Amino acid sequence: MQMTPPTRLTRASTAPWQLLDVTDDVAGVVAAAGLDDGIVHLFCPHTSCGLAITELEDGLHRDFETLLDRLAPVDAEYVHDDLATRTQNLEPDERRNGWSHMRALIATSPSLTIPILDGGLAVGHWQRVFLVELDGPRPERTLIVQAWGNPASPS
Repeated sequence: MQMTPPTRLTRASTAPWQLLDVTDDVAGVVAAAGLDDGIVHLFCPHTSCGLAITELEDGLHRDFETLLDRLAPVDAEYVHDDLATRTQNLEPDERRNGWSHMRALIATSPSLTIPILDGGLAVGHWQRVFLVELDGPRPERTLIVQAWGNPASPS
């Protein structure tokens, strides 16, 4: 069994809400690991974005955005945004983003684990891995990727 050191992938977001396809980046980490089979684990160390596996299809992405707008509207009142009473985890120039945290909690995961088979990601035909930005734009979002498994046999 072999484990790779963690790889940090960074991506910038350009919109308040955005699905950033990171499948090829993750597949590159897996290929560089030289594993025949195993798993790759992804972790997003942010609380207002997350990870998801879904199709790369614009209509589906618009439907997802519409659903998020219904479940956690931007213009709703969130206790998280009441800076007169909130005392924890405050940053200078704190931005109002309660909706993005709610959306991350209900619609994404901070981590994913994907099998590695025959040296590649074992995702379905239409499946793609997305970093889901919920509070952008942001100059940098980080994804930590680590793979482990059985080394590929020498050819």
